Amino acid sequence: MSITGLEKPHSLTQGLWLSEQIREGERRAAAAMGMAMFELMSRAGLAAFELARRQWPTARHWWIFCGGGNNGGDGYVVARLARAAGIRVQLVQLGDAEKLGADAATARDHYRADGGAIESLDALQETPDLVIDALLGTGIRGELKGAARRHIAALNRVGVPVLALDLPSGLNPDTGRIDDMAVVATHTLTFVGLKPGLLTGRGPDVCGRIWLADLGIQSRLGQAPVAELLNWSTLAGRLPRRRQAAHKGEAGRLLVLGGNQGMGGALRLAGEAALRCGTGLVRLVGHPTQVHQLSLTRPELMTASFPGPVAEDWAHALVVGPGMGRDDWAQALFERALGQDKPMVIDADALHLLALRGAMGGSRPWVLTPHPGEAAVLLGCTSTEVEHDRLAAVRRLREQYGAVVVLKGAGTLIADEQGIALCHYGNPGMASGGMGDLLSGIIGAFLAQGLATGLAARLAVCLHGRAGDGAARDGMIGMLASDLLSPLRSLINQTDEYDNHKLDPGPGR
Repeated sequence: MSITGLEKPHSLTQGLWLSEQIREGERRAAAAMGMAMFELMSRAGLAAFELARRQWPTARHWWIFCGGGNNGGDGYVVARLARAAGIRVQLVQLGDAEKLGADAATARDHYRADGGAIESLDALQETPDLVIDALLGTGIRGELKGAARRHIAALNRVGVPVLALDLPSGLNPDTGRIDDMAVVATHTLTFVGLKPGLLTGRGPDVCGRIWLADLGIQSRLGQAPVAELLNWSTLAGRLPRRRQAAHKGEAGRLLVLGGNQGMGGALRLAGEAALRCGTGLVRLVGHPTQVHQLSLTRPELMTASFPGPVAEDWAHALVVGPGMGRDDWAQALFERALGQDKPMVIDADALHLLALRGAMGGSRPWVLTPHPGEAAVLLGCTSTEVEHDRLAAVRRLREQYGAVVVLKGAGTLIADEQGIALCHYGNPGMASGGMGDLLSGIIGAFLAQGLATGLAARLAVCLHGRAGDGAARDGMIGMLASDLLSPLRSLINQTDEYDNHKLDPGPGR
């Protein structure tokens, strides 16, 4: 059994499983190994105890909140181990402790047999050093009852570190939805396999640092994960590479279309991001009042105004939408772009114009990059409905529009021909204007350099998030989209063997 911390530069590509897949897999694995389910509960409790001791070695007074299911049983195992180690334990049971299921009841009986007591919520007076949340785990469904709300509210008021077992109580394990309220954990130790709700939707708000204890059975789950957690160090090896005698034409030619009146900056951001990601030539096509001045601040960007020659035949790929608007001019430019049978990123206002056409089906070499509001327009629902089940939303978008879909937000999701992937890179500092334009330019850069739409989207989303994490080292508040341009270039070149060879002076020099 191992405990792995899910750091941003984590070394393993992990699967993501739905809670029912984990439950069924646990039963199947235990049966195949001739193991009682109580043994898995004991392993989970031991892993939680060991992690708590390692992270908070000086904590000598623990509160442990136990629920009525197996998550509560895990808490009883932790409580018994903590008391044996000389730690003062105050354990509170949500509901009737005499009505626990078989395995949880066994854990309760062992705890009591060793002298452990079960206390009421009102008996908790002295502030502890650590709180263990073993209330609901993956058992949450719908709104909480009054007693559960009181226990979670009390737990959140304490103001000390909180370790959640499996996931913070109140968080939906499959969607990341919080219907009512949830425990805000400092650390979360999840068991057997990662669940999507930890990493998307509201999960990142309440999970803190995430740890995984596989309990020695993940390899025996016997079910394919519902999604894949992306890993930059694995993906980086698939970045486009240049040969020694490369010229700019073979590094890709990209058209970026948009930039209506007052919104030329969006074009500039997308175009410069494409250049920084290795595109050989980038031309911006925008409103006559906006576009030509952009080449004054970044002379490497070519420009053209619309109406006028767009040079679609020249381009290997298109980005459509940054700063486009939705007026008649924007509609005409959008229709011009959609007439091209080329790899294309459709973003921002272009997504609203696409929604007017309705679901299209089929298969197209497009990458759609909606945020939840834009996804709602494409699906004909509300952004709240999208956020309540992001996995379902990204699947529907792919089915209805026949494109690779990037559903942006905390825990960005990518749906492509390989399935669904989740990117956990990025930070709240990226919630500022222009970040989406930057991402569309990065995807466009990889399309122009010949990558398939799915791979281009996966690489770009991870690179964008990693660059955001790099820029955040100087602080998240006030971070600008253009602050990511330098980290972008740096990250791409960290694995560039040509540059490494040229920079190494060699022995004796």
